[in-house]
Amino acid sequence: KYLGALTLSDITRDVLDAIAEAVSARTSKSNANRYLALIRAILRRSRDDWEWIDHIPKVRLYTVNSKRINWLTREQAQALITVLPEHMKTIVRVALSTGLRRTNVTHLQWSQVDMERRMAWIHADQSKTKKAIAVPLNVDAVNVLLEQTGKHEQWVFPYNGKPVYQ
Repeated sequence: KYLGALTLSDITRDVLDAIAEAVSARTSKSNANRYLALIRAILRRSRDDWEWIDHIPKVRLYTVNSKRINWLTREQAQALITVLPEHMKTIVRVALSTGLRRTNVTHLQWSQVDMERRMAWIHADQSKTKKAIAVPLNVDAVNVLLEQTGKHEQWVFPYNGKPVYQ
């Protein structure tokens, strides 16, 4: 939309500033940053990998305060759980009890659960940080896992015999 008629050498800092202003006017600063970061990546690849241009302008991103942390209250969590489909209630209860990411819960396998020690293990290749994670299981998480026992040989939270994806 903003760069279609321009060649790479026509993209200047003024052009980028105009794009930043136009994009941030219709969306949040963090969304504008994602758009600008994509342009920056394309420009860098054009210069460094493909050698199509010798110089690129600096792409200035907006400063965004992302220190906001939101917590669900017990009442909000319970309200959420009550409106979910049955197969999702147990998944959300474990996610809320452990703080695990969606895929770590939905793809949890029985081989990763140690009920005796009340621990679950997320393998390094399954974690965002690429480090294995030992996850303590509180009483609610243990109760959910006990409810799931016997539903599937491999997956803790199966839906039609497979892990939930969405």
